[in-house]
Amino acid sequence: MSVDSGLKDELVLGDPDAPRFVFWKGKLRPVPANPTDLPFFDLMSIGGKLRAGFGALGIRPPPPGHEESVEEFVRRNLGDEVFERLIEPFCSGVYAGDPSKLSMKAAFGRVWKLEQIGGSIIGGTVKTIQERNKAPKPSRDPRLPKPKGQTVGSFRKGLTMLPDAISKRLGSNVKLSWKLTSISKLDNQGYKLTYETPEGLASVQTKSVVMTIPSYTASNLFRPLSDAAADALSKFYYPPVAAVTVSYPKEAIRAECLIDGELKGFGQLHPRSQGLETLVDRDLRKVLVNPRAKEPLALGVRVWPQAIPQFLVGHLDILESAKSALRDIEFQGMFLGGNYVSGVALGRCVEGAYEVAAEVSDFLSQYAYKHIHFPDSFLPNNGSEWDSNPHIVLEKTPLPKGLGCLETRRLCLGQGKERSKSAVEVTVKGLLTS
Repeated sequence: MSVDSGLKDELVLGDPDAPRFVFWKGKLRPVPANPTDLPFFDLMSIGGKLRAGFGALGIRPPPPGHEESVEEFVRRNLGDEVFERLIEPFCSGVYAGDPSKLSMKAAFGRVWKLEQIGGSIIGGTVKTIQERNKAPKPSRDPRLPKPKGQTVGSFRKGLTMLPDAISKRLGSNVKLSWKLTSISKLDNQGYKLTYETPEGLASVQTKSVVMTIPSYTASNLFRPLSDAAADALSKFYYPPVAAVTVSYPKEAIRAECLIDGELKGFGQLHPRSQGLETLVDRDLRKVLVNPRAKEPLALGVRVWPQAIPQFLVGHLDILESAKSALRDIEFQGMFLGGNYVSGVALGRCVEGAYEVAAEVSDFLSQYAYKHIHFPDSFLPNNGSEWDSNPHIVLEKTPLPKGLGCLETRRLCLGQGKERSKSAVEVTVKGLLTS
């Protein structure tokens, strides 16, 4: 996506060797980057490390008969120290949430699945690696940069460059300052969307709608159509989050905290037991800043009243209730997306967008097949010879330079149950894109 949107040269990758830190008992302690560093990890006791190792191998209590929270799953599988000193601050950093309430299955489904498929975290990891090695590896786009290892990335002027670049490529198809005020269902199975725009009211008719707005906003829009869907979408919780940006000159940083003249690392996590309310100022100065340093510059304060959706225990059931309610009122072509559906990380939002796009494509394909009308001269005189259940042929044509493939769907009306080679094939590509 970075390459396709023209941002390849603006992409900045993090240093895969840069350590993450956890603040514990007045000291920033680096988190191990690989298993060989575990013996030297001073955040956990020897007993805590042994408990985590045996638990990961499957020597721990069996799974309960109910949906586990992140805290329950981690304490059962890896022990108290891993939870209190690593996972709890990690959850606070990612979700700004309470791991005793977050659902392990919903919030960290890939880790939860390891125990399901392998009987333990290690067993599931081994099986996953084996299956990955057996599966054909997708070809890597040669246009992408090659990081040294697993890392994160952003853009030189921040993540806002990505939606701005995509909007620029889409041109007039992107409508800014259009506020969706109502959705109504049309008799022909489509939808009418009414917007408030700078030029006045405007309406759009469409066969499908993808709602990627926050769930609480979607709830208000669905209320006139389905109380069940609106009630389900209103149950997701978004806590407030504040971001404070301060700037110190380099000479204010303690010399022992610098590596090659730079403040190395990728952020720091703070367990609740270490006093979160004091860490922003007092303890940060003790650990990183010279006592005689000048006051920092406050570059900005940003508050989001409803920030990150919480994947609480029962989240997946509530989400399915919302989707089921839309199905019950025959809202075909209405799709839910966004971070409360796919996940809060940018990568998961992108993956979720591709998944929803595939669902929309399939829906429009089926809609097109159902609404194709052939002239009488097109079909043979004996219509009974034709199969009443036409089949779909999906063809993939590779594109040059590793750009992927072009998908073409065709409707095939075969003669008889065997669908002979003389089947009539109708390409509906033009119909789908119109």
